[in-house]
Amino acid sequence: MCEPVSIGLAAVALIGGTMAAKDGAKARGQATDAQRKTHMEQVREMNMANANLNLDLKDKHEAAREHLVEVNLQALRNESTVRAAMGESMLSGRSMKAIKNEVSNQSSKERVMTAQNYQRDYQSIFANQIANTENTKSSIRGSGRIFQPNKLGTALGIVGSTASAAASGYKGKSGGDAPAPKGGAAT
Repeated sequence: MCEPVSIGLAAVALIGGTMAAKDGAKARGQATDAQRKTHMEQVREMNMANANLNLDLKDKHEAAREHLVEVNLQALRNESTVRAAMGESMLSGRSMKAIKNEVSNQSSKERVMTAQNYQRDYQSIFANQIANTENTKSSIRGSGRIFQPNKLGTALGIVGSTASAAASGYKGKSGGDAPAPKGGAAT
């Protein structure tokens, strides 16, 4: 039959092991929640940075479009002025064609430069967006995983500590490993 001391020690060990497992699980849960909140904040910051870059891209697109409109209007004005001057002066020939081509080429260069500037800005903004995304991914991947112990192992640990406490209580009561003899003296 079990002694009250070993039962008491086993109960204390069971309660202590259960409380330790509960406290450990609670601490791991809090650490996991904190890590998840940190990851969510990093993703939110990345999304805001990418949204700002998208706004910059829209601004650059609008500015490029407005500049192209101005270039086209100026090209029309210049070509009309050249045609009017040629018509009033009654001049024609290669020199006049060269002047017309020069005005046309100048506006064409402006259009190409505007398109190239926009393309360069677009590539820069796109590269920044990719960098933001990749940096956030690597930061999230780089954060340490929180160790989650096996639930069966935790339960077996509690049972083992309970059994160990009960056995030590039994040993302490009997004074050794084997039960005491029940009568008679040994010769």
